[in-house]
Amino acid sequence: MTPITIYEQQVNDYKAEISQLQQRLSGLGWVRLCCFLAALVCGYFYFRDNFETIWLLPVVLLAVAFMYILSKYQGMQDHLTLSKTLLDLNEKEWRLATTGQSGFQDGEVYSNEQHPFTGDLDVFGHSSLYSHMNRTGTLMGSRKLADCLQEPLKEVQDIVHTQEAIHKLVPRFKFRQLLTAQSALAKEKPGDVASLYKWLQLPLEFLRKKWLNIVRWVSPALLIGSVVYYFISDEYYPISIFLCINWLILGSNVKKVNAQHQLISNKEKILSKFALLLKLINEEEIDGASLLNEHKEKAASANVALHRLARICNALDQRMNLIVGVFLNSFVLYDLHCVFAIERWKARYQEEVPGWMDVIARMEALNSMATFAFNHPEYIYPQVNEHTAQLVAKGVGHPLIPAEDCVRNDIRIGDPQHFLIITGSNMSGKSTFLRSVGSNLLLALSGMPVCAESFACSPMRIMTSMRIKDSIAKHTSYFQAELLRLQQIVEVLKTGERVFILLDEILKGTNSEDKLSGSRKLIEHFLQYHCLGMIATHDLELGHLEETYPQKISNYCFESTIREDQLFFDYRIREGVARNKNATFLMQKMQII
Repeated sequence: MTPITIYEQQVNDYKAEISQLQQRLSGLGWVRLCCFLAALVCGYFYFRDNFETIWLLPVVLLAVAFMYILSKYQGMQDHLTLSKTLLDLNEKEWRLATTGQSGFQDGEVYSNEQHPFTGDLDVFGHSSLYSHMNRTGTLMGSRKLADCLQEPLKEVQDIVHTQEAIHKLVPRFKFRQLLTAQSALAKEKPGDVASLYKWLQLPLEFLRKKWLNIVRWVSPALLIGSVVYYFISDEYYPISIFLCINWLILGSNVKKVNAQHQLISNKEKILSKFALLLKLINEEEIDGASLLNEHKEKAASANVALHRLARICNALDQRMNLIVGVFLNSFVLYDLHCVFAIERWKARYQEEVPGWMDVIARMEALNSMATFAFNHPEYIYPQVNEHTAQLVAKGVGHPLIPAEDCVRNDIRIGDPQHFLIITGSNMSGKSTFLRSVGSNLLLALSGMPVCAESFACSPMRIMTSMRIKDSIAKHTSYFQAELLRLQQIVEVLKTGERVFILLDEILKGTNSEDKLSGSRKLIEHFLQYHCLGMIATHDLELGHLEETYPQKISNYCFESTIREDQLFFDYRIREGVARNKNATFLMQKMQII
């Protein structure tokens, strides 16, 4: 079945399941109400008949039944919430597959005009690679996916391992959707993980005080003993003394307890969800992918440990309850018992928590990439090798253009030529082709399948200059901003790093003669370094560089044709320099001139 058919079936299945769950919840609600009312009636008869035992048993049984039904109701309510989340997920997937409109977060927050390529290659923002790919639910997963797209892998082995992991995750449809839904239900807020890390960095203030560990047991025991003594002797002075001692102990430690509680308060739900995500990861049987096995090993001990921390955090939160905060603290030093428990947990698992959080973030990123691969079954996994700098591909298309509208072209660079000069008239497809190549190279270096019939490349740093903008706030003109980007490229080239350069109509901010001269010298300068590149330009004179550097530069072009007073494009790349022009024709057609 195609992805569209699968998502459509999932939508229908979850709608039916939600309807059934709502009916069952309604039934359980009525049963629960009946149990409650029946228990009240039996309780009334119990008190009316002077505590006749015959009425006590029904009250107890009805109370037990009420609690059991309440538990079942809550479990079914959680199931309903999950089903609704999965329904929403599949509706978004179906809409994306049929209309190309993504309902997922687009990563606009990660947009950065200063980044070497993300702005030019539509990585973030509306109708971006990120918006089509993102299936993360936690903030740390979202950031990890953004990091993967901003800093693609540089080692062949890492790329191959990521390919293996994605390939293994693609058919794990149920697991992938559960991971997406449960991560969304975690409802991580900004600062949740940061405050957790900050709490982990706090010193162990209490655990090291052995005397306080003894006192937290001895003092409440003496107080309880003094209460017993009061009932025997009617002397209340010992109670007053030991209460004052307990209050003094609490008062001397309240600031340190508050400092820990402030960082770890209200974390029960998020920690329980993190534990559930790690349990899902650990229990999924996936063989043959070393990267996934590594993540599973890290997650193995996390589920029980995080659930334990969630329970301790919940217990510590109860100190805000008046009864607990006053009564239990006064009599049994409740705060100290909680803070000792939480520090014991920290002493045992402190070093493992960052690894657990990293597993969640990385698995969410891999899950997003695998879903992208699942949604594009026609895409192929590229061959990545370290030996020679090259990019050789057939049938390359833009991953954001629908398959029925996408025109595919071949490219060969680095075997042997180092730079392609691409000429063509306006709207002929030059810029789209550059972005198609750049986007697919980014996918390839991130370990994902690409929109091509075949694709072979080497790890390279991608750098572009295509959509440079001026900045009034930074007092930067367009031309200056473009020069700064070109300077950035040259500085990276000087380090000896292998770079893939994409340039689109550079030096537009100067006159045509200066532009031609500057462009020619820039390309000649690039040829001195370890780089491959493509430049789209209207300057046909740049095509003469092929004659000067026949083994390093090749000319390609996109042409347009005018037939029967109409302009046509085939968007097909061909060898040579473009000859046709269309600017004057279009201006006349639109009655501009």
